[in-house]
Amino acid sequence: MDLRDPEIIREIYHRHGRGIFNYAYRLVGDHQRAEEILQETFLRAFSRAETFHQGARVSTWLYRIAMNLCYDHLRSPKNRPQVSLSARADGDSDDSPDALSDRIEGREAAPAEIVERSERTRLIEESLRELPDRERSVVILRHLRGMKFKEIAAAMGLTTRTVQNCLRRGREKLARGLSRRGLKPDKAVMS
Repeated sequence: MDLRDPEIIREIYHRHGRGIFNYAYRLVGDHQRAEEILQETFLRAFSRAETFHQGARVSTWLYRIAMNLCYDHLRSPKNRPQVSLSARADGDSDDSPDALSDRIEGREAAPAEIVERSERTRLIEESLRELPDRERSVVILRHLRGMKFKEIAAAMGLTTRTVQNCLRRGREKLARGLSRRGLKPDKAVMS
């Protein structure tokens, strides 16, 4: 696969662009910055095509580039993440399970339940923002992107054991954060 071929890059963009945008958006919490990260990810992929190892998964390589760009952005003292778990990052339809908060309730809700769900989502977002970058990234890739441990490990340059440990610690910290906010962590959020 020749990643310097614009047609191949275009095809890869159509296949993986939305997922990478959503990942970046969940990490940096800013729509415009996530768009910039998406664009920079593909520019780097095109300009550094020689770093791609034939036989590897393109998606893993792209997520790694995007992750590094997100972390660079988050390391800047003026940039703190504003992750929204309920907002549709790219205009997905209402029936696509893109948000972690979508897993909390699955039926039509009464107005009082909508208010309660909104408050619950806000508290989940606050708790998620408290996680260290690596743990937040693993939680997002696992629960929001549905990636397998091996894929996350490859994308983040970690072992699968480290990814599992990060996920466990992230879930534990998320549960403590939810408990501090008066929410009982349940399987819909923690599994």
